[in-house]
This record gives sequence, structure tokens and C-alpha cells, in this order.
Amino acid sequence: MTVHAFGSQIVAGRWMPETRLPHEQDLAAVFGVGRNVLREAVKVLAGKGLIRTARRYGSCVCKKSEWNFFDADVLSWHLSDRDRYARFLHDLTELRLCVEPTAAALAARRATGEERDRLVALTDALEAASALDAVAIDVKFHLAILDATHNELMAGFRQPFSVLLNALFEATRVSLSGKYAYDWNPVIHRALAVAIRDGREEEAYALVFAMQARNHTGANGLAISQGEWWIGPPSADLGPRSPSGAPKDKTRVPRRKRAPKIMRRDAL
Repeated sequence: MTVHAFGSQIVAGRWMPETRLPHEQDLAAVFGVGRNVLREAVKVLAGKGLIRTARRYGSCVCKKSEWNFFDADVLSWHLSDRDRYARFLHDLTELRLCVEPTAAALAARRATGEERDRLVALTDALEAASALDAVAIDVKFHLAILDATHNELMAGFRQPFSVLLNALFEATRVSLSGKYAYDWNPVIHRALAVAIRDGREEEAYALVFAMQARNHTGANGLAISQGEWWIGPPSADLGPRSPSGAPKDKTRVPRRKRAPKIMRRDAL
């Protein structure tokens, strides 16, 4: 519980990257937990790349470039806010454009007969699935294409893609509405499966490229919309911003006693 509350508030921007976190006892008061519980939460978040700790220095929020976006929790916290969702979709679509069209072409060239049949069977399941069930099948379909490339490095994307696609599809299903709602589109998935089954490399490449180009256009549309498509949790209310752009922390925490001053200011 503390890990979720702490991590989601870091991702939401309550404490900005490269800033020091409050003292341990103050943070424990913020979350209403003991210091041992807080320390365990800090260890977990450090493992996710959100926090860095150093003896005598304390803890600080890491740069965003150090956050582990292939971690399911970090992704979930990121995708639960509408203001970050569109940007994340934009970035993920660019990543998918770099990998998946070529993977589809390689699968059309190299897939075994069993792998080709499995892709078609997954589209059969996709056609009969509800939105809830379609998420898992959709992810399996795209991972099966990576497996069918028989390229060890490309297949190495399997685990991070599994986390990314599961988080994306589920967040889309739960949080978006209207033309941006989760659409598992069994028709285009079947067309892709058949192209791979029949060894049509160029067609397989073009179909995946078209799918991701459509997603890219959707991400741009989300970015300029006013949020009427969002049916998920409301964006975090971080309160008024300071002149530096950082959100002001509205939570009152116990004041720590200051050490006595050695010299008065007017004596300097």
C-alpha cells in the first residue's frame, strides 16, 4: 500500500526528479506508517529506478531517464493519469514502429508451420472475445510474432513488450471512451496472420506499419483533446505550483526542531 501511494505520487510529480525527498520521519508521517515500513517502500522504489539513496545525503527522486518503464507498477502509475497517457502512447507507438513491422516481415519469412497456424488460431479467439478477454489474446498475438522471427535479439523484446502491451491495452480498455476506446480489431489482426501464414513479407510489414501509424495519429489526437475521452481516474490534483514549476506539497508534516543559530543574521 505504501509502495503504491509513494510511487504514484512520485510519478504524478509531487516530488520532482532530482530533488531531495523529505526526512524519513516526515515521509513516514505523510503516509501514516512506521519508519521500517517506509524504508521497505524506499527499497522497492529504488529497485524500480524512482529513488536513489545515499548515506548522509538521504533520498532523492531519480531522473526520469532512470525510471524503469518496463516495470508493471511504474507503467500503471504512469498510465493512470490522462495528462501523461497521450505522451506515453506517442512514445510507445514510436518504439513499436521501430520493431514490429520488421518483426512481422521476418515472421512471414521464417515462422514454422506450427507458428503460422497459431497466429491464425489466435485471431479466431480474438473474434469471439469480449474486451476483457481480448487484452490477453491481443498481447499473445504480438508476442507470437516476435517469437516467430527466430531472431534471438528481437525475441529479447518479448518480456518488456509483454509488460508494455498488457499495461497499455488494459489502461486503454478501462480509461478511454469513444473513438479512442480499446479496439482489438480482429479483422486487421486476421489479415496480418494470413499474410504471415502465406509468407507475404511486404504485406505483413505494411499491415503492422499501418496499425501503428493509426495509433500514432490517435496519440496526437489525444494530446490536443480536452480530456472528454477520459473515463478513468481523474488526474492527480497536485495543487498550486511554485514559481519553479514544482507542485507545492500541501500535506502538513511535523516540524523538526532546528539547531540553534551560532550567529545572528544582522551580525554577518
